[in-house]
Amino acid sequence: MRIPATLSVFAALTAATAAHAAQPESYGGFLGLTGAYVDSNDADETGTAVKLVFGPNITDKLSLEFGLMDLGQASYDIPNIVFPDDSNNAPRFSNVNSEFVDRVSGADGAPGEATYNGPQSFQARSILLNLRYNFTYTESIDFFVKGGANAWIADVEKMTVTAYGDGTVVTQNNTSKNETSGVELITGAGMMWNPWAGLNVRAEIESTSLDSYYIDRTSFMLYSLGLQYEF
Repeated sequence: MRIPATLSVFAALTAATAAHAAQPESYGGFLGLTGAYVDSNDADETGTAVKLVFGPNITDKLSLEFGLMDLGQASYDIPNIVFPDDSNNAPRFSNVNSEFVDRVSGADGAPGEATYNGPQSFQARSILLNLRYNFTYTESIDFFVKGGANAWIADVEKMTVTAYGDGTVVTQNNTSKNETSGVELITGAGMMWNPWAGLNVRAEIESTSLDSYYIDRTSFMLYSLGLQYEF
């Protein structure tokens, strides 16, 4: 969780809101809905995200953007297991948080064993707060950059994998559930195309991550396409 960076974002958003309050001229607002392909190098499988955005235009270029997002389900495969040459020794799980693993050496003819109890899948839902700045390219096309805070909450389904020194593996799915949450940065860039008066086609790329005790740091890239109504 990046608290200092997030506080800086909120300070900037507060300042922008104050500036907006001092502006006698109104630049209208917007309401948009997008769907996104979600990609991650940390999670083994990802789903499809849906996002609702809305807010006021502070100036003709700068907008304060609120949002609600469902990041879709992300899941992990069974961790890689390294078996020992001596069955009395416990196997090892590679590339996982050591806090999720218990290891016991073999005794009285029983092989060593290691048990992994960690995340199997989760689905995060977020409240978003961003500043977006538009750059005019043509009369019908704008480019934009944005940045802000992603306050998220997720239910984490956990799995239990027990590996024995003799090569046996026992897997149990959905063994328990934990609720977890956090606040992270979210940044992005995109394009607005205005083929009809008041209605834009919105395409963008966003980057964010989730990080908590129950979820190792997992980064996401979102490739979004949708519609935005200006009023």
